[in-house]
Parts: sequence; C-alpha cells; structure tokens
Amino acid sequence: MAQTSTDRTATTDFNAYAVSQDKVATFDGQPRRDTPLTRTIEAAALLSDKSVSESTFTVPASSTFEACAAAFARGTLISTVMGPIAVEDLIPGDLVETHRGPQPVVWIGSTPYLPDFGGESSSLTHLLRLPGLGMDQSDLLLGPAARLVIRQDRFTDLLNCDAVLALANDYIDGDRVLRITPPGPVQLYHFALQRHGIIRANGHELESYHPGRISAADAGTLVRSVLQSMFMHLDDLEGFGDLAFPRTTRSIIETLRVA
Repeated sequence: MAQTSTDRTATTDFNAYAVSQDKVATFDGQPRRDTPLTRTIEAAALLSDKSVSESTFTVPASSTFEACAAAFARGTLISTVMGPIAVEDLIPGDLVETHRGPQPVVWIGSTPYLPDFGGESSSLTHLLRLPGLGMDQSDLLLGPAARLVIRQDRFTDLLNCDAVLALANDYIDGDRVLRITPPGPVQLYHFALQRHGIIRANGHELESYHPGRISAADAGTLVRSVLQSMFMHLDDLEGFGDLAFPRTTRSIIETLRVA
C-alpha cells in the first residue's frame, strides 16, 4: 500500500474567467462582471517515490475539468487483481485489470454531481444508467465523461483496430441507456492508469482517464496550465501517452456501419 504524504490544497485565481466582454456598466457605474461557476475536485496521485500526494482543486465548472472526475458513480465495481473494488475504495498503486493486463492506478479524481447546479458551461447536468452485465452485476451509474468501448468486426479493416471509444452520452436511448437526474448529490470518480487502458466497471468495458489532446491554442494557456497542475505525478500532459483506441462519436460509428 502506498504511503500517503501530507495533504495540500491547490487553489487558483480564476478572475481571468470572470471578466465579461459586455461593456455596459451596472447601476454602480462599474463594468458588469460574470461570476464563473467553479467546481471542487479532490485528487490523489502516485508519485515517483511511491508516496501519494493528495490535493484539492477549485476549477471552472466546464467539461474540460469535469472530465477528470465525472465518469463513475460511487459504488461502481472496478475489476482489479484483488477482485471487484468499489471505485471510491481505489487508492493510487492498486492494480486494475485492463486489456493489456494489470495496470497501477496513478491518479484518482472525485467531484460531486449536484442537482440544479446550473451553469451553461457545465457538462455535469445529468447522469446515465446502464443495466449491469452478468448475473451478479447491479446497474451501472455513470457521469457524462464516461466512454464506452464499441467493438465491431469491420473496424479491423476500416480503422486497423478492433474497437473505438465513444461517450456513453451518445447512446442515451430511453431504454437500455437512461438519462437520469438524481434528486440528491452523487459522488463521482475517474482514474488514470500508468497507460491508458480498457477497464471493466460492473461488467461493462470503459476507458480509464486520458485528457486527450488539449493544446494551449485551443483551450487557452491558463486552462492547459491549471489542468496540467492537477496531475502531480506528471511533468506535462504528454505524459499520459497514447490512447488505447481511437475516440469517435456514435454518428461516425453509424456512418462506418453502412459504409
């Protein structure tokens, strides 16, 4: 078991996000300012000396940051070398079963789903429910950052791979995949492995966390810098390495099916 280092809290001033482009003054004669919604993410990382660093980050409530923690609801069973473990009980250093074999957890992030949170920039407006796979598997409750593994025989010829990754959100159909809005808070989690991999959660194949390609030109220098600071075990975001499989959307997958 990894040794836990002293907790530290990371905070960032997001006034840069708060300045409105609206030049109309308010009643007090001051330029109008938009108050950005923020979200708290608790994180734990496995450092190179095998100690664990724990931090709390206050970040903008946007999909870029929410994706770090909004994949698996509390109680989700993750397949590990020690058997199924609830996602909230995972700690950095635990070995998770993947398509490549066991991989250590190197980072875990957590944030709450809050009903009526509001905010146009937030992706965390709902959760998803899928039926569990297997006789002893309960339903799977996911956040909007979760990606499913989609397998089709024709992918090998068309894409030179046997699977792709697509947001579970794309598969909401009101039958097998349900969009739900719990009336109370639900704690959500996501975790990164030493290498991006395919894991099993309540019997379903999903991906571990990977930020994807986030350039300063696309996201802004501040966003990329703050995001990078959250992963205490890495020098930069490129340290996540390559994706296990390509990411795409359901609409593109459907196009390939009829191609």
